[in-house]
Amino acid sequence: MSKPRTRWYTTVSIVVMFLFSLTVTSAKAQSNPADLDGQSATTITKQLKNHQYDEQALMQYTYQKINQQNPSLNNVIYQNPSDALKQLQSLQKTDRQQPFYGVPLLIKGLGQAYQGYPNTDGLPFLKKETYPTTKVFVKKLQKMGFVILGETNYPEMGLINITNSNLNGVAHNPWNLLFNTGGSSGGATASVAANEVPIATGNDAGGSLRIPASWSGVIGLKPTQGLIVGDSTTPSVVNFADTRDITDTQTLLKGLTNPKQAQMLQKVPKNLKDLTIAYSLKSPVGTPVSQDAINTVQQSVNFLRQQGFKVVQKDSPVDGVKMMQTYYLGALEDGANASEKLGRPLTSQDVKDKLVSPMTYALYEASQKAPKSTTNTFMKELALVHRQMTAFHKQYPIYLTPTT
Repeated sequence: MSKPRTRWYTTVSIVVMFLFSLTVTSAKAQSNPADLDGQSATTITKQLKNHQYDEQALMQYTYQKINQQNPSLNNVIYQNPSDALKQLQSLQKTDRQQPFYGVPLLIKGLGQAYQGYPNTDGLPFLKKETYPTTKVFVKKLQKMGFVILGETNYPEMGLINITNSNLNGVAHNPWNLLFNTGGSSGGATASVAANEVPIATGNDAGGSLRIPASWSGVIGLKPTQGLIVGDSTTPSVVNFADTRDITDTQTLLKGLTNPKQAQMLQKVPKNLKDLTIAYSLKSPVGTPVSQDAINTVQQSVNFLRQQGFKVVQKDSPVDGVKMMQTYYLGALEDGANASEKLGRPLTSQDVKDKLVSPMTYALYEASQKAPKSTTNTFMKELALVHRQMTAFHKQYPIYLTPTT
């Protein structure tokens, strides 16, 4: 009797396991990726690793959201689903240990080279140009498990704090389509604010991640110059991202930190209340500050004081107007670069023909008349600002101000 009984138990076990397998498969198939809307990238990764959702279904759903909203937002300027599928298939062959396994990502179309993606600088005469190689920064994103879906909108050559160009048009704010999303990483920020993706990458020199973040209600961070893999240690652009969740920001910062520059990160004090926090209600360039912005800073100050922090009002040590002028000294080369890419000197007719913006043309003209000492002047001014802010932050490690 024992042998038939063994066969009976074995048969039942196989049937039960088969039915359980069907149930699990069915549950996985029925898991709606729309349930992940608004979730952090950290949460999405956990659920993908646990097979609660299908990676390809999530990717397709993300494209669906982009295509539904893009006619009104104009935040995404390029998509490549076939390449994204190849990335995903390659990723699925790994051990799924990446911190952002399977998370859909949009990258900024400016300065974040991905082989085969458009490389236009927002200039109409470069609309057919593509990146020949992939930058270290983007490769690192893929190693962290992200699946790159496409490029986001930005202003011509990333020069201004709104997103608008002759080539790609205006990016609109998800909170109010009559408003701009900010810039220059405006398309990236809009895609996060509109819940298309939990993280979108951008870059920042004069506020290009932080400005649109403040206009769109997401988290914007410009890490220390040189901290991020692939970035220069000399004053220039910093690559990073905007997010909706501070845990995502922390994990991303840790993953993108260049190991050779990790010593740049300051240790967190054992007692934060030993720090003196400074704040300002003024614009560093003397322009009006809205009452809403003043109220927001003041609310933060009041909250911190209630928690036992020492908070004092201090003006910025930097001459903001001079700093703005310095920014444009550094931007003169963008005008010259546009001329070089066009293959001839820029003219006012190029503005009328919408080949370049008035600003790019003005920068080109200024670059032709600028003295040879301009670059040296630019670097000296940046060094001065660095010294001023380093001394300031030694006394006041945290500084609360209106963003724009």
